[in-house]
This record gives sequence, C-alpha cells and structure tokens, in this order.
Amino acid sequence: MRTRFLTALTAAMLIVTTAACGGDGSSDTPTTTPTGAPGGAPTAAAPTATAPGGGSGGGPASRPARPTRTWTSGPTTVRHDVPVPPVPRLTGVRSAAHPDQGFDRIVFDIAGRIPGYQIRYVDEPVRDPSGQPANVPGRRFLQIRMEPAQAHTDAGQATQPRAGTLSYPMMRGWAITGDFEGVVTIVIGLDDVVGYRVGELSGRIYLDVAA
Repeated sequence: MRTRFLTALTAAMLIVTTAACGGDGSSDTPTTTPTGAPGGAPTAAAPTATAPGGGSGGGPASRPARPTRTWTSGPTTVRHDVPVPPVPRLTGVRSAAHPDQGFDRIVFDIAGRIPGYQIRYVDEPVRDPSGQPANVPGRRFLQIRMEPAQAHTDAGQATQPRAGTLSYPMMRGWAITGDFEGVVTIVIGLDDVVGYRVGELSGRIYLDVAA
C-alpha cells in the first residue's frame, strides 16, 4: 500500500512540475511590436520578393507586398493586384521638408485603389515612351513607376502639374516623365544618393528621403 501511495504522489508531482514550466513549448512573455515611426506615419512590413518576370502565379511570390519603413538605397517593388477599370489616377503631388526629423517628403495623391510601384535610382531621367532626356533639377535621380495608374482624365487632360522645383535640404525637384498605357513614371531630383523609405496611407503614397 505504501509503495502505491509513493508512486501516485511522484506522478502527481511530475504533472504539476511540467505544467509550471510550460511543457507545451509556449511562452507567457508578451511581444511588443512598434506601431509608429518618425513623421507620424505607420510602421509597415517589408516588401515580399517579386517573382522573376512579375508573374501572377498562385505561389507565395504572387502575394501583394507592403511598403517598408526601413531606410534603403536599393530598389523596392511593391505589388498590388488592382482590377481595372477604373485605373487608379494620380491627382496631386505634394511635398515638404522635415529638417527636425531628418528627411524630405513627397506625397502622391491617388484617386481609387493604390497601384503597385517600383522605386529605384536611375542614372538619368528619360521620358516614357520616347526615351528622350527629361529635365529634372538635381544631381541624382530617384524614380517611382506606378502601375496600373494614369495622370490624366479619360479625355486626356492632365490631372495636376507635370513638374515642380524644390529647394529642400535634399529634394531639388520632380517631374512626371511618363504617363502612357497605364504606367505613370515620376523622377525625383536629389542632391545626392541617400536612403529612402516609402509608405501608404488612405489615398496616397509617401516617399521620404534622408536629408
């Protein structure tokens, strides 16, 4: 009888000890995720990889990417599956310097859903589709290519000015260098090659450059 009692007591103690140590592999430690960033813009996940050739297959590479809040100087691709018509329309370009926070910002107002876009540095700004040089103030050039998108009405009238000159710490100007067959290309003139970050809010895409 004593042997049975000791065996039962030992088993009960093992069960209690296992439960107290989290024997299922779980942890009670809370995880904290940042919810803000300089400039009051929300934090977003980094872009997912784009499949070669931009295919739209059913694998993970076809999932829409989100903009990154991490500073980078390399190319960025953000994909959004946007059914058309209607084609997302660029309706305004706004900008401001934020010297106290160390960046200049340019904002692209979009009517409709946010299109996909690619951002990268280019050697020289050129016009799409002619390939002729485009006049953009600055010594270095950051290009954003939106698709599907247009910067004109269905009647062919431009929805906002085609260029602007700036005198910010880093941004020198910008120009719409392409608005053709559902693709809008904008080149931003900078004083140097610097890091940038991109994000989205309701009805707009914003792009920050370090200054």
